[in-house]
Amino acid sequence: MNKTAIFVTIITTLMSGFTATAQRDSRHFEKGVVTIINNDTTDASRIEKVLKQNSPQSPNDNGLPRFALVGKNDKFYIAFGGQFLGEAVVDFGDNMPSAISFTPAAMTPSTPGNRSNLGFGWQSSSIYMNIVTLPGTKDQVGLFFKANFTGNNNSFSVYHFYARYRGLQAGYTSGVFTDAAAEPMTIDFEGPNGYPYATLFNVSWTQKFNDHFSGAIGIDAPSVSMTSGTSSEVVNQRIPAIPVYVQYGYNDGNSHVRLSGLVRPMQYRNLRANHTETLTGLGVQLSGMTPVVGALTFNYNAVFGRGISNYIQDDNGLGLDAVSLKKNGKMGMVKSLGLTAGLNYAFNSKLSTNLTYSHLVNYLPENTVSKTGLYRSGDYVAANVIYNINNYLSAGIEYDYGHRKDFKSSPLHTNRLQLQLAVTF
Repeated sequence: MNKTAIFVTIITTLMSGFTATAQRDSRHFEKGVVTIINNDTTDASRIEKVLKQNSPQSPNDNGLPRFALVGKNDKFYIAFGGQFLGEAVVDFGDNMPSAISFTPAAMTPSTPGNRSNLGFGWQSSSIYMNIVTLPGTKDQVGLFFKANFTGNNNSFSVYHFYARYRGLQAGYTSGVFTDAAAEPMTIDFEGPNGYPYATLFNVSWTQKFNDHFSGAIGIDAPSVSMTSGTSSEVVNQRIPAIPVYVQYGYNDGNSHVRLSGLVRPMQYRNLRANHTETLTGLGVQLSGMTPVVGALTFNYNAVFGRGISNYIQDDNGLGLDAVSLKKNGKMGMVKSLGLTAGLNYAFNSKLSTNLTYSHLVNYLPENTVSKTGLYRSGDYVAANVIYNINNYLSAGIEYDYGHRKDFKSSPLHTNRLQLQLAVTF
């Protein structure tokens, strides 16, 4: 057994022995942190609950500002916030280009003398705005905006911008096919490589059927990432994707199981036939989060489909929705399987720990023109400990391991140890 395997085994054994009160990472499920700065009589806990419901559900997304303004007669809440995330990372193994996103698919072979690296990251730091009008009424409207610095050359980049009215939501954010609440907590900005998380413009409608069952249907703006050849080319997309889910919630709404589906039409140009053709991608997903025994909480996700690669984090942008075939200018859809599991444990309101494993594999269709350079499979491991010093300051340490394998080249491996300081207001 090599050193990496031994280290991962030790971490896994230690994490599996933790027993205390089960709870997700307290950055997202914290309580009593919003201060009302212009009203001493209003119920701060109620306002905090409303703002939390209007924010994204991923544990990596902070959307709960520390200070809020309340309008006359509680007609609106407006809160502005920001979060500085500073990371120091040490990599050893093959090259990982980003200091903030640990992405197995992005690994490249190391060169002599470059088997280790010290890096620093701050680009995932963000500012955000959370506004709710007519709270608690049937006409409640929510607006949420968040941006960071992950654009080209560290430019300002919109990460979320959406509006909500009753069961309707429209804007730029993760869509219905993403179960953000079930995503394991990682210090790494990207998170599990096999997890379905795509940010795009979408419109959705969510309905609660009773105390346990809910469902949603959406429309995602059309976009694809294909690998074309000399006899085919990608064209402008004209048909949106349709995601749906049905969810059963329990444990006072803190746990759920969700079944999701995705229908995704894609167009390309067959240059030999001089004709635009349509492929129909299909995906299915099972996800959720649940207490296991005592203090242990389990998060899980399994996704499988064809033509859905651009919805999966590690495959995003790699041209794996469809590839060119060796016959008559045709293109064929790639099948993808993503599996993710996470364990969470909180010792108390200040100290929590998380362990995550994720696997992704792609299956090319027969008669693919060229397999060279195409991403076949990857593995992702993350183990962290996060300490909340107070409502404004927290620190964490995380170990990450990544494995990448192409269809033609040799496999790559990378390890990372990272420290993070988070300042939130």
